[in-house]
Amino acid sequence: MTAADARYLNPSGLMDGRRFFSQVVVAPRGTTVYVAGQTGFRADRSIAPTKEGQMVQAFENVKIALEAAEARMDQVVSMTVYIVGYSEADLDPLARLTAEYFPPDRRPVSTLVPVPRLARDELLFEVTMTAAIPDA
Repeated sequence: MTAADARYLNPSGLMDGRRFFSQVVVAPRGTTVYVAGQTGFRADRSIAPTKEGQMVQAFENVKIALEAAEARMDQVVSMTVYIVGYSEADLDPLARLTAEYFPPDRRPVSTLVPVPRLARDELLFEVTMTAAIPDA
């Protein structure tokens, strides 16, 4: 089995959100990997100084976490994004990261939640992801 065994669906009758996410993902039987909320924290505990920099760092942190679990970004089936001080301008860097990390036909389901604050005042972006590793 491969990561493609998950089914990524965008049924007619729902808004076309394929630039950012799939409307439905049917995960294969196998192992589920839950990645804790990742932010702009680097391994040395410094924080990327800009919102876009924190987005990039958070996605890289998720990739590192998934690799530790022997999973890949293309196996992610669900993503929840939290953005402090959200504006529609935040969608452009998020779309670029989505295009960079996920194949266009396998975008995870996604929810974006504008929030007033995260765990520290300096944090402006956080993302949680869930991956499905198919049975071998």
